[in-house]
Amino acid sequence: MTVIELAQCEDFDLGAVRVRPSSREIVRDGASEVLEPKVMQVLVALGLTPSRVVSRDELVERCWNARFVGEDAINRVIGKLRRVAAGAAAGSFRIDTVARVGYRLSLCEPATARAKARPVPILADPSGVSRADLRKRWTAGTIAVGVIASAAIAVQWRHQSAVAPHRQGGDPATPAMPSAVSDLETRGLSAMFENTPEQTAEGVAYLRQATALAPHSPAVWGSLAMGYALSLGWTAPGERAAVASRVKDAAAHALALDPRESRSTAALVSLEPTFGHWEAKADKLRLARQRAPGDGGPLLYQEVQFLIAVGRTREALIAVERLAKTSPLVPWIQAARVDMLAANGRLDEADRVSREALTIWPRERLTWFTGFDLAAFNGQPERALAMAAARGNWPKNTNPAEILLSQKMVQAIIAHDPAVTARVMADFTASARHGQAETERAMRAAAALDRPALALAFARQLYSNNLRADPRRVMLQHNGLPGDAERPTAALFVPPAQALWRQPGFPALMSDIGLTSYWRASGAPDLCRTPAMARSCREAGLIG
Repeated sequence: MTVIELAQCEDFDLGAVRVRPSSREIVRDGASEVLEPKVMQVLVALGLTPSRVVSRDELVERCWNARFVGEDAINRVIGKLRRVAAGAAAGSFRIDTVARVGYRLSLCEPATARAKARPVPILADPSGVSRADLRKRWTAGTIAVGVIASAAIAVQWRHQSAVAPHRQGGDPATPAMPSAVSDLETRGLSAMFENTPEQTAEGVAYLRQATALAPHSPAVWGSLAMGYALSLGWTAPGERAAVASRVKDAAAHALALDPRESRSTAALVSLEPTFGHWEAKADKLRLARQRAPGDGGPLLYQEVQFLIAVGRTREALIAVERLAKTSPLVPWIQAARVDMLAANGRLDEADRVSREALTIWPRERLTWFTGFDLAAFNGQPERALAMAAARGNWPKNTNPAEILLSQKMVQAIIAHDPAVTARVMADFTASARHGQAETERAMRAAAALDRPALALAFARQLYSNNLRADPRRVMLQHNGLPGDAERPTAALFVPPAQALWRQPGFPALMSDIGLTSYWRASGAPDLCRTPAMARSCREAGLIG
């Protein structure tokens, strides 16, 4: 079987799209998009014989020249090709997975194509803000706090949609939904996974069309509920209440049709405040699990975020390992996995997972900073410096000043020079005035540079002041949806936070933010297992 040589391949048509392998273009209505060489090779392998199942082995032989290649590499290319099918090639073809065999390119049915051809109202967000306004408010490619929680589950949703068609009311005897509905839902969730305001708005529009075609499908309404929750990450603060109402309305439709529908249940839980409402959020999660006991995705990720936020890193690691098995190609799940492995002292495993994640997503912001911090705070500062020096691999949509300041921090860790440390911490102190993420970063830097008292001062600034919450600055798993009332507490429980725990004022801070009360009712956090904290935890009444 010969390797596909793009320069020698003839042009061909797939529905409304003209494929030009030699120039790596797909052309539609005079507009073209250039694909990566490997993505075009796989498109040729699948597209020259539509409806034929092509095995993974054949793809490796024809597109990778029979070299050893991991499944993640194939999955990555297939994922990019599916985004092409949902975007530039909308309504022309789709890529189906044939379990334990391979992949098949299927031309869209006429009915599906017609459904896609209808004008789709591209909403900036559910409250009606225009896409032009969104572009002014947000820079393209920013990552929203709420998006991280929800988009991490989109891959699993898409997989479930591809494996089994939706059935009305959850009844196996009821006819399956039309293929147009499944395609619209997949298209909507795929768009949202891109995590841009424009793509998220398009995703919501697709899901609204899906509910119009399948008004009796609880799963489709559940997807719309979570879609609206995703869009909250790109919604201006004054308009979030209106969008939250749309989340609740779509969830109510889903739950009226099926009280156990999991996506809408997870969407409702995501609206509940976390910081300062620890017991109430725990109750909401428990009731949600009772309502949708079979859920292994959206609700489980909500629980992972909560467990990290309240310092239950052992339970969080168990839960995120479960998620990683079912949804391995989600960067935010792998980032949480790295942090929890490190928090539990399993640094070699954390390093392995981080390196694998950076191979797949070298410029994804959360993945990059997770890897950088793992190296910087856990004995590999030279590796962190090497990452910062590779400007071509800096994370997308990141201000270079962030990386340069982090680079200075690592240089100070290596130097062990009080004068260098003082200069770097002066820079962090100036940066901390700008918002929550900057203050959180300053707190971690102070802890790493053996300035625990200053780290505690930054923590008090973070949890006491009304600092701006900028969703573009996420570097750790954050609890809650965007909003200045939420506070990121994950940094209190992952390295180098141990330096904070030993500070005399740390128990008082935990009491002030309500965690001590929560721990007394629910059980001691994992930090109480450390010898350095045993006495403080006994004095606080957390352990006997």
